[in-house]
Amino acid sequence: MNRPRTLLLAPLLLGLGCGDAPLDRDREDDYPNHNAPLGRIEGTLLYEGPAPTLDRDGSPVGRVVLLLFRADNPPPPQGLATTAESVQTLPASRVFTALVPTAGGAVRASVPFVFPNIAAGGVYQVRAFYSNRDDRTGFHPLFGVRSQPVRGDVGGGAVLDPRAPVPTFVNIPVGVPNNSGGYTLPETGAVTGNVTVFIGSPITEDRPLFHVSPAPPERGQTFNAVALSPRPAAAGAAQAAYASATGFIGPEARAYEIPSNVPATDVLGFLGSLPTLTLNGGLPDPEVAPAANAGVLFGNPVPFALGTVYRPQHPTLFAPNTMSATPPAIRFPWVFPLAIMVKLHEPTAQERAVLTAASPDPLSLGRIVGALNQPERAPGTVPVVIFGSVVPGTGLQDFASIVRPSPAPPVVQPSARVVFPLVAFEIRGSNPERDWAAIVPKLPPPIAAAAGPLPPGSRCAGDRGLPPGRCSLTIVTARGATWTLPNELAPLTFPGRVAGTPNTAAASQGAVLRVVPSMPAAGNVCPMGIPSD
Repeated sequence: MNRPRTLLLAPLLLGLGCGDAPLDRDREDDYPNHNAPLGRIEGTLLYEGPAPTLDRDGSPVGRVVLLLFRADNPPPPQGLATTAESVQTLPASRVFTALVPTAGGAVRASVPFVFPNIAAGGVYQVRAFYSNRDDRTGFHPLFGVRSQPVRGDVGGGAVLDPRAPVPTFVNIPVGVPNNSGGYTLPETGAVTGNVTVFIGSPITEDRPLFHVSPAPPERGQTFNAVALSPRPAAAGAAQAAYASATGFIGPEARAYEIPSNVPATDVLGFLGSLPTLTLNGGLPDPEVAPAANAGVLFGNPVPFALGTVYRPQHPTLFAPNTMSATPPAIRFPWVFPLAIMVKLHEPTAQERAVLTAASPDPLSLGRIVGALNQPERAPGTVPVVIFGSVVPGTGLQDFASIVRPSPAPPVVQPSARVVFPLVAFEIRGSNPERDWAAIVPKLPPPIAAAAGPLPPGSRCAGDRGLPPGRCSLTIVTARGATWTLPNELAPLTFPGRVAGTPNTAAASQGAVLRVVPSMPAAGNVCPMGIPSD
């Protein structure tokens, strides 16, 4: 029956009424008998899309996944968040209890939802998708390789207009306004109601699985590939050093190293020395079976869709204008897929004490090992990011050959060449002009003169150059799908693992990027107008 799509045509009326949660609390002695104040978002989930997958008994398979993000730190491509603040799931059997057929074989369903236990007041956004596979291959909240929608799932979120080709996600306040321009949870907690989440956009592409190509340097591979060392057999300082250097990833994987400083003193030498990686889509053939055994499903190879413009200017990919003084620099556009290096967690003093202990607590040890290959989140730190850029195989001089302004289709190919300008950013929020503080090494004088203007809080790192340490590499598509190295498919050498037991894994997925200390070339200088360390 051809029913009108009245649910999706109705305007999204977010009452966003921030009321008090019905909680009995006593604030004396820091709530000794009750939980601290919490927030909650509640409303209605509206689904209009493909019919759900059914099991042998005719029951819907899979689950609807609700992901909560801070509005000032959304996921790609709008932001850089790699993990949600909180995750809630609804079993498909509950969502699709009462189905209404619509045109073209689609169905409509609705169900109430609640996002409880929000620990901090603030402004949030909700993403959502229906994972239509079973527990063996569908969504898994603990594994990054299965925590996002894949081809065949159905996406959505709390959006202003579910029919818009580019979604605008609604900002959802939780709490009461404070004097700092933000929101605070009152002593009784807070409820934001009448939020509507729409799901109805089929996902039509795979996640951008990739691995670092084993191509020789002349084919676009200037990172220095280094084998990871075996795990020390005995406890002690060597164990902590190994954790910091490898993240407990096994020696089958590789680290790809770049210097912390620029080795060139002239423009052509600088552009020619930009660290470069060639990435191949998909996995090497021997690793497809281990990935499938882990529930990761994809078509192999996975192509790269190059050149759709993300922003008019890349934050760090530029060259001095040698033909004219105006403008002083040629700025290259920032195009998809995005390539993002993020500094990984370094063990704290307390974590090093656990790692060096002869008989460490297993739970503490597990938490540390789990944190090592995640972005740095230690108290008092902010994410440190290096933004790469896809470039043509023939170099920057042919950059225009891959740029595809909308609505031109992207350039599709099985591999991508990525360069990494040696400028890092401390990311304190989603506004580049206000929240991204650059960390700049000494540069060749013409490059330093063309580097400005830089955001507030930027600094020159002097002879130290970029912050050293291990980094992950994330590829982001124009749809916002991501894939990150290293990930859970990597070979691991967890402490306590029995020697000689099988370690079936995808070695290519254990690759890490490492910034190693180096000295700047003589004559390189700091950009004008920013302080130097």
